[in-house]
Amino acid sequence: MTEPVMQLKNLRKTIGSKPIIKGLNFDIYSGEVFGFLGPNGAGKTTTIRMMVGLMDMTEGDVIIQGHSVKKDFKQAIQHVGGIVENPEMYPFMSGWKNLRHYARMVPGITNERMEEVVRLVGLEKRMKDKVGKYSLGMRQRLGIAQALLHNPSILILDEPTNGLDPSGIREIRSYIRRLAAEEGVAVIVSSHILSEMEMMCDRIGIIKNGELVSIQPVKEALQQSEKKEVSLEASPLNEAETVLKAFLEGPVKIDQDMLNFTIKREDIPHLVQRLVKANVDIYSLNVKRSTLEDKFLDLIGEGSIE
Repeated sequence: MTEPVMQLKNLRKTIGSKPIIKGLNFDIYSGEVFGFLGPNGAGKTTTIRMMVGLMDMTEGDVIIQGHSVKKDFKQAIQHVGGIVENPEMYPFMSGWKNLRHYARMVPGITNERMEEVVRLVGLEKRMKDKVGKYSLGMRQRLGIAQALLHNPSILILDEPTNGLDPSGIREIRSYIRRLAAEEGVAVIVSSHILSEMEMMCDRIGIIKNGELVSIQPVKEALQQSEKKEVSLEASPLNEAETVLKAFLEGPVKIDQDMLNFTIKREDIPHLVQRLVKANVDIYSLNVKRSTLEDKFLDLIGEGSIE
């Protein structure tokens, strides 16, 4: 595997006597979209603040492209771009002037690079317009362009789709995927919209009470849900229900001539064999697809999601 662009090594944060972040260890790689999930107060924002040097670490370190945030902050942070919630822009200035104003703060940014990031986020036709006339989605895209100006290898986006309508969310998602695939940027996304994270991310890390409870590829996470919700259309209904109740541990519910139940994935073929042996005709068997929300709630339990 390629070298990670960012490494969290035993990252800890204690405030007073209370441990907030309890020894996080994980790596981020070029060209991946990494989703950072957790319930309210889990420590996501604290972790992100330590990643970019906005908050001191109590213990451990963050290594960015081989440079320590703790010991060599300037060298480490030059590889990072970021946007937290809604980007702050000057509404009375055009998109281009906003970008130019930011570019002056970073040495070596050319007009060519500015034009390149504008093309990347698809704002070529609107850069002369005042930002005050931009939709929230366009301001988010301009914020991403701003964060990309200095060619970072890591882009950190905290709630990038916050406040967007469905078309704006889809728009930002497609740009994030494109950045990772075409520019090789490692993108770290924190969001509470789990359905979006499922479509956007390659891997997810789930944090609870300051501890990492899971880190794995999204596809793998969705396949691992042990129990499946199943709807069965069969005849005769009474005979099918009898077979199900004898085979399953949990309840069987009948709704509009459909039998609904929960079953382990590996037990489904055996159940079908039992039904066929009992001369039950099976018309359909629908397995509800696992979602990232199911996986999230399995790991952290019911409760508020940030």
